[in-house]
Amino acid sequence: MKHIRHLALCLLLALSLTTSAFAAEVPEELVVENLNGQQRVVKTYVLPPEVDPETLKEPPFDYDGFTYTWAYTTKEEQPFLETKMVTETVTVETSSKDLSAILAALSPSIPYDKDGFTGELALDHTTLVTEAADYTTKYGTVSETKVISNLDRNDMSYVPATTVKDGRTLSLAGVEWQVTGTDLVGETLSPSSWQAVATYSASTSWQAATGYVTTAEYHGEVVSEGIESVTYTVVYTGAETVPAEGENPSFNGTNPFAGLAGSPLLPVGGFMLLALAAGFGVLLFMRRKNVYVYIPGDRPRDYKLIAKFRADEKYPSIDLRKAEPYPTGVVAVEVKRPLAKELVGQNFTVQCQEGDYVYAIHRGDGDDWHEFNVDTLTPIT
Repeated sequence: MKHIRHLALCLLLALSLTTSAFAAEVPEELVVENLNGQQRVVKTYVLPPEVDPETLKEPPFDYDGFTYTWAYTTKEEQPFLETKMVTETVTVETSSKDLSAILAALSPSIPYDKDGFTGELALDHTTLVTEAADYTTKYGTVSETKVISNLDRNDMSYVPATTVKDGRTLSLAGVEWQVTGTDLVGETLSPSSWQAVATYSASTSWQAATGYVTTAEYHGEVVSEGIESVTYTVVYTGAETVPAEGENPSFNGTNPFAGLAGSPLLPVGGFMLLALAAGFGVLLFMRRKNVYVYIPGDRPRDYKLIAKFRADEKYPSIDLRKAEPYPTGVVAVEVKRPLAKELVGQNFTVQCQEGDYVYAIHRGDGDDWHEFNVDTLTPIT
């Protein structure tokens, strides 16, 4: 009944305006009242915060024997505050896998600013994972020195041609002979004992990391807050319309066609009036939303409206993918009774970022209510 009354009042005002200008926004509620002897028209709008309230003011108009002019506009903001835990992964490259070098490359915290949420995320040291960025082949030489002592002469037969180090065979690269003892032969000192200092070597290659890549996670709580919508109440006060001297008194604003009785233009005017009323009614009906989307509020069984959609019975679906902000967790979808009545037994599709969620409309004697988890696309029973 509320919607029918709303439509009827809109039609009456539309048909009674003396100007052809229409407001760009359609009011949520329209009331014609007499308050403490003052005649008033009160229009209530629920609009996004970016709408300029000056666009809601209408020029003076006549209705039911009164001329209404804008008196004042009141404003009431509906704020919102939403928090959630988020995780961001950061990657850094270092030349060393030393922990001090890695921590020097990572900030203790990072700012977060996505999808309307802001905050600071802190580094979780337990999540560090370091891997080689790439490998290159390097070449070198493995060497070993052996001392062979107590030799009676500097004879190469005492020196082995190879030796083994760490499982690798090294070849003799050179020998240095050293005298370790002498004997007096006649009047001349001659070497009597020797030692050999043998050097062995072999070429080698190995894989070496060119650098290191470390991934780390940052965790924290982020906040989205602002003005969800603004309720504007626009008040017009009326003064009784007084006909000008010599004017047909039957044309007093209440019955604008009273002075045309018997005129051949009356049927045409009546037809045009009915056409205008029908067109305006269809316009309002087509713009009316018939699917509401809610998320749980702060108290049990308390829900907050986040979006309205207009769905067609031929294509029963809504698209949540571009909703701002995009909901998470439990979401409730309310299909209004006129549409639900047409869709009983049929499937209804909710397009989500995670995929399409499809469920059946079960009731048509009232609004159909269905809850599901938008993150996992599973029903809430």
